[in-house]
Amino acid sequence: MSPKGKERFIALVLDTETHFKSLYNKLIYHIGWTRGDIRCPDSPRIYREFYVKEFLPLEYWQHSFVDDKTGTRKFWKNDSRATRVQQRAFDNPQLVKSWEEIRTIFEFDASVSDGVGSYNWGFDGSAIDITNRRIFHNSLMDTIRTQKFCLMDYAFNMIINRDFFTFVKTAPQHIKDRLKSKSGKTIGYNVETMIRYIKGDFNWDEPHTALFDSMGEFDIACEIDKRNHYTLFKDRFLGTPRSVSYIDIKNQTSSIDKMKNRAKRKLV
Repeated sequence: MSPKGKERFIALVLDTETHFKSLYNKLIYHIGWTRGDIRCPDSPRIYREFYVKEFLPLEYWQHSFVDDKTGTRKFWKNDSRATRVQQRAFDNPQLVKSWEEIRTIFEFDASVSDGVGSYNWGFDGSAIDITNRRIFHNSLMDTIRTQKFCLMDYAFNMIINRDFFTFVKTAPQHIKDRLKSKSGKTIGYNVETMIRYIKGDFNWDEPHTALFDSMGEFDIACEIDKRNHYTLFKDRFLGTPRSVSYIDIKNQTSSIDKMKNRAKRKLV
């Protein structure tokens, strides 16, 4: 039991940073996770962070495209993240491990957790499988028995509610701007929007490094208990991560109606 006398829920919340715009789409070069009791936010947390040795070399950072006329793949440009990532990896060699080593640590941490998830599980879960198939020629997540969850799925349906829409409507323009989607056309529901809202820190920006991003996402997971949604989370969200639709944001649909719409959406 947790110090508060409540049932513990040990969550492993992860984030992946991947290659894209090339032959190496969704291969993970950086992965991190935060593990702890989301029902007792003050309890100790375990942090893991790794660079994937196999996918750090220069060739993986070369963006390319298929030429419509010739059907051949051509070089476009080098990924602007490459220098920063490689420099940090070189400066911290203890963080650079083979995918096999990382997978072994992940499998253990997942096995002693009550749930494994991320803010965008559809992306992160598939990235893990794509990376594992490149090395071991099979998927990994199907072998992890721990139940999966998606924090975007939870936040979209339960944190983005009428109180949220009222807050955005009455907020000063500079705060409204920080709660918009990346396109700036609608209210956002990405991880940055959620963390800015729940923390009241509208200057916060996601650093796009795996460990620090997982820390922010873990704070979103802690909202599950803070908002008295723990039983609902276990009954409706745990083990059944589903996709979301921006139409519900555009229409400012209530949480009750979003949950009805959710039942019709596909699992991720």
